[in-house]
Amino acid sequence: MSNIHLKKALLLCGMGSLCSSIFAAIPLSKNEVCQSPSVGEFADMVSCGTVEGSIRLNSFSLNNAYFSDLSQDTTTVGGYATYKTARYNGFQGALGIEGQRRLAEGAHNVSELSQHTFGIGEAYLNWTQDKFSITVGNQKLNLPFTGDYSYYRVQPWLYQGVDIKYGDSDNFVRATKVNKYKSYGDDDFSKSNRLNDDPFSGYKQNFDGLISLGVGKKITLDDKYVKGQFWAEQYQDLLNLYYGEANLGFTQAKWKPEVSVQAIYGQDTGDAYLGNIDSTSLGAQVKFKPTDKLTWRLAYDHVFYKDNSTWLKGSLPTPYAHNTSSDPYFAQPFFTSTQDLGPGNFYSTELTSPLGKNLFAGARLTYTDIDRRFNTDRDMYEVMFYGFYNFQGALKGLSLAEFVGAQKREGDANAFLQNRLALSYNF
Repeated sequence: MSNIHLKKALLLCGMGSLCSSIFAAIPLSKNEVCQSPSVGEFADMVSCGTVEGSIRLNSFSLNNAYFSDLSQDTTTVGGYATYKTARYNGFQGALGIEGQRRLAEGAHNVSELSQHTFGIGEAYLNWTQDKFSITVGNQKLNLPFTGDYSYYRVQPWLYQGVDIKYGDSDNFVRATKVNKYKSYGDDDFSKSNRLNDDPFSGYKQNFDGLISLGVGKKITLDDKYVKGQFWAEQYQDLLNLYYGEANLGFTQAKWKPEVSVQAIYGQDTGDAYLGNIDSTSLGAQVKFKPTDKLTWRLAYDHVFYKDNSTWLKGSLPTPYAHNTSSDPYFAQPFFTSTQDLGPGNFYSTELTSPLGKNLFAGARLTYTDIDRRFNTDRDMYEVMFYGFYNFQGALKGLSLAEFVGAQKREGDANAFLQNRLALSYNF
């Protein structure tokens, strides 16, 4: 699994126990023919289908939200359900619904949880043969800066397009075209992006989506492995983005260290909707396993100051991840995004571990050292603690998650405090 997805998987799955419940889909038939990975009759394709989904309740509470002197509070319930056919001659279809409803809010709401929504969710046709797969329709994606950002929200985050893959998570060739998207707070798919949602971005145009090409390779040696991946993404009429990552792991050494480096470059396409874009970032990360369960991560990223770059003097505009997620940056705060804070140095350290069979916990410390040429009072640190409890027995599928943290910014006497509580039942 690449570093892009590993952090998400650890947080979401609680080292595996939650994952097993999420993907324990409900079969519609107990007929013996349905036990096979692929059925031989078209009628069985429909009758042997399964339903999977999640019912979620999220409660967010923010004090001095993003250093605005405002408090935001919203509690929302909702989720999604998706019917998936059995596989027939390599084909599988899916059709789902999703929605959310606000239960309570304070004087100021959390925008992505405040809207009542209902609509079509995943709706795709997939064909898989050996290591080759093509998916057409409404789907989740896990590309650099174009991912599934719904892990801590009620609704799924979906893209409408075509995704073609050959290989596995480490050795792959992948091509993707995105036409529309739907965030975790929307009813419908649209030709927009997260820049449209930001009143300070100045971006008001329709957006023709994304074209992405990626390759990855892993080489396993006697006592180590080497992995690499490279991606080229064109966000139509906005920017060309290039991402590269390399990992070197020592499987037999003490603490099983893995050393990683990354490089990110973004340049405008010449259409000038965001002005001149010239963004370069370099990062490094080391991961250790002091015990079989404990993982310790140290990360650093440098976003270069570029005086000629209109967008935050060298920061990277990310249409689908703006004000949403920092992935795949190694060093990142949780409550804000590395690429949205300005150029400078970013540092993170994180500890994660399962605690028994049902509990998974973690803690992260992040420091941002913003370039003084961009802003003289935006240095910030963030402390965050989180945990997951996954119920078993008669309550299997039920999970409780808690994220609590604080950000303190130079020049601001008041800290930004945030608490996210989530109760989920996954089937």
